[in-house]
Amino acid sequence: MCTPFFSRALIIAITFISCSVSAAVGAEEQQTLIVDIPAKPLNSALNQLAQSAAIVLSFDPAVTRDKTSQAIRGNYTFEQALNLLLQGSNLIAIKQSNGGYAIQAANGDVIMLDPVHVTGRRETAFGAVDGYVARRSATGTKTDTPILETPQSISVVTRDEMDVRDIRDIGEALAYTAGAFTGGNGETALFGGNSIKVRGFGGGGTAGTSFNEYLDGMKLHAAAYVSANLDPYLFERVEVLKGPASVLFGQTQPGGIVNMVSKLPTADNVNQIRLGTGNRNRFDAAFDVGGTLNDKVLFRVVGIGLEGDTQQDHSDRERRMLAPSLSWKNGGTSLTILSHYQHDDLDASVLNVVPRDGLVSNPNGRVPLNFRVGDPGFEFWDRETWSLGYLLSHEFTDAVTVRQNLRYTKNELDSNWLYRRNLDSDRRTLNRWAMHAEESAKNLTLDNQLEWTLSTGRVEHTLLSGIDYQRFSGKSSAFGDAAPSIDLFNPVYYQTIPTPSTAWWDDRQTIRQLGVYAQDQIKIGALSLLIGGRYDEAKVSMRDMLAAEPDTETERDHDFTGRIGVIYNFENGFAPYASYSESFEPVSGRAFDRSRFEPMKGRQYEAGIKYQPPGGNHMLTLAAFELTQENMTTSDPDNPGWSIQIGEVRTRGIELEGKANFTTGLDVVAAYTYLDDEVTESNDDDLGKRRAQVPEHSASLWANYTMFNGPLRGWKLGLGVRHIGKTQGDSENTFDVSGYTLVDLALSHDLGDSPLGLKGWKASVNVNNLLDKDYIASCSATHSCYLGVSRAVRATLKYDW
Repeated sequence: MCTPFFSRALIIAITFISCSVSAAVGAEEQQTLIVDIPAKPLNSALNQLAQSAAIVLSFDPAVTRDKTSQAIRGNYTFEQALNLLLQGSNLIAIKQSNGGYAIQAANGDVIMLDPVHVTGRRETAFGAVDGYVARRSATGTKTDTPILETPQSISVVTRDEMDVRDIRDIGEALAYTAGAFTGGNGETALFGGNSIKVRGFGGGGTAGTSFNEYLDGMKLHAAAYVSANLDPYLFERVEVLKGPASVLFGQTQPGGIVNMVSKLPTADNVNQIRLGTGNRNRFDAAFDVGGTLNDKVLFRVVGIGLEGDTQQDHSDRERRMLAPSLSWKNGGTSLTILSHYQHDDLDASVLNVVPRDGLVSNPNGRVPLNFRVGDPGFEFWDRETWSLGYLLSHEFTDAVTVRQNLRYTKNELDSNWLYRRNLDSDRRTLNRWAMHAEESAKNLTLDNQLEWTLSTGRVEHTLLSGIDYQRFSGKSSAFGDAAPSIDLFNPVYYQTIPTPSTAWWDDRQTIRQLGVYAQDQIKIGALSLLIGGRYDEAKVSMRDMLAAEPDTETERDHDFTGRIGVIYNFENGFAPYASYSESFEPVSGRAFDRSRFEPMKGRQYEAGIKYQPPGGNHMLTLAAFELTQENMTTSDPDNPGWSIQIGEVRTRGIELEGKANFTTGLDVVAAYTYLDDEVTESNDDDLGKRRAQVPEHSASLWANYTMFNGPLRGWKLGLGVRHIGKTQGDSENTFDVSGYTLVDLALSHDLGDSPLGLKGWKASVNVNNLLDKDYIASCSATHSCYLGVSRAVRATLKYDW
């Protein structure tokens, strides 16, 4: 007999397959491409067209030098689009026997081509994607692998999608991604929304203990509060690998990881400036420039500066970011040096939580979304982060490649803030605590990889072996004292609040992890098999500087994690798959008897189907999974204030996600997530209950339409709807937090198609929470509820050349 969970999964699967078959029939009838190429250097335009159509163009770069193409937008065959790009260039395209095209002079002088001059290229896992639909990713395998051949659910948010939605933090980037819950902490995370749960796990961004965020495949560590929280203008794409990922990445949470891929130097010239403004006194300016210094050296520099207010009363913020990078290639050796510097200065409450009693059924009214629990005369959050690293690879042969990736990061924080305590009996006077914290965190990450491809008969292997090392050291000190109270409904700011002097903690922490891993991607015709294993040793050292005799406590953990998956690619575009994967995460601290806690362990069973119609620019994924996290700490019933380790959480779910670029000018992103979450082992009252801040249902739909013809040529209109279902407000499930639905809007115009004829200029307006919905984002306890994010309006002017 089918359980209700798998019955629902079966119904959704049948509906999904029916719709996909209909889409496949339509795809076969599509004979044109959706083309949107701005006026730019001809070689860059030809490369963009070749990449989007996956067709090889051969030409000597000398014949296109100093030539520019016109902007083309609309539905065209490849040949039509190619001829339009070549219009006025005195060049023509000749179709080749291999299906590609060669460019030659129109006067009949044939250009003799050397193979090294083939510039039409396919998408790679490390570069830009044309449109919304990525076909390749390295996050799931650490190799350049088609998503359709990876037996685990992967979501990719491309730069094009981020630009259309004008995202300003990683939470916004993943707002339309299945399995990801963002914005649950409202605007309390710095610059809002950077709180990400994947399949019910995570939620702290790169702060605290929620280490589920990576940059270029390398972990972003944090101390208690300080974290990198990088500006998303730095990224080419944001990817989510769902489920345990310890085989490749070491100690991680079981829900999955978020991997941000940096903008890298490219041979195609990149020249963009961006100016923006918005409500809450927002002003920003950004630039992204890059290209070739000579035939071996490429460069890129990305920068942004912004200032404005948050939605909280009497608040302001500033950000400065600069990220230069340089690439050098000589034969089979390539080296890319990456760096960034970012400084954030925030005057707002970063822990802006209020008691539930101030929001629900309060006779005094309801706390407005712009309420500030802190005080502008006392609070500040001054954070500085910088990093330097490299991506090095060498191809010994066509079959053997070695890679070494390294990054050193340093974060520093100086901060004052206030946070809530209890609410008085008048249900309006909120008592508060004042805190002062100083932190410094240093992180070194090194990943060595050897990739070897070989064939044994009909069997193709991509073998990957690696050794990675991570070292994190952090200093964290905090002081706290009681602070004056505040009236929830008539707040008085700029009160006299002295800097706290009572020491709460002063810790030194060092984490070292050494891992050895191996993976084999086996391909037999249409069948792909993935097998991997890893052994980790982790060492955590803690020193309490407030102890009478400070001593360093060291804990050592080791574990083996495995992974196996299989996927089969049918010719019609369907690819059913199944996989099993494991994770581990060390737990600091000890039980009452001084026994050491074992690492938390996660395991996941996942099955699903992916679909990408042949020749179509669509990708759909349906996944069903069961995920279990063991060895979670829970209260010790015999020793109050201590913990024991018998806790377990089980999460079952269904995810449905689709992305499509249609030739009609319509781009669509749709997602649905169902999560059945339960604490299955515990000594607390949460046994058998659902964890707080984990919605059972969530769904989203984004559609963007481009007008190619008529008086509205060059206009784009985007509309999105996000629904987050109800969540539990505390671990005992004593109250619910109502679900909410938000609407987003995007409107842009290519000014090259306007009467002004400003080629390369584009103006846009984006509105998040268009209807200005007043909502509670979530609650973690009766005394800790997070205010939702109110309407945000942003206007942007960009120039590309």
